Amino acid sequence: MADPREQMRHTMDVVFDANVIVSGLRSSRGASFCLLQKIRAADPSFRLHLSTAVVLEYEEVLLREFVPVRFRADEIAKFLDDLVAASTRHAQVKSLRPVSSDPDDDTLIELAITADVQALITHNVRHFSKVPGLGIALLTPGQLLQKCRL
Repeated sequence: MADPREQMRHTMDVVFDANVIVSGLRSSRGASFCLLQKIRAADPSFRLHLSTAVVLEYEEVLLREFVPVRFRADEIAKFLDDLVAASTRHAQVKSLRPVSSDPDDDTLIELAITADVQALITHNVRHFSKVPGLGIALLTPGQLLQKCRL
């Protein structure tokens, strides 16, 4: 049986851009969907970190993208409640603004720094050009799956 401490050393702490969540809910075939399933199953390979501001951004984007065409508002709320319950939450986040040209991106970067994550996961790597200079890897969902060997 594997030593739990060894398993914890291999857990990658991450922050997801909202586009990863949208992509995972839009299609059941991609890496983003696979990551959402792994969060739901409490996979120990990575740990998602959230703040109130990031959850509110997710909610705004998901309501705009999916309601009423694909999901009801209460389904989005339930999904977010489950996501929060399966994640590490941060009540206080260091304010570093402005770091990027988009305030929503700043929110993610601030959470990533506060949570001391190893990676920010996004489909829009060009939006986060300053992140690697802050000591945080910038990965696509597919790259995270490869890195964690999932």
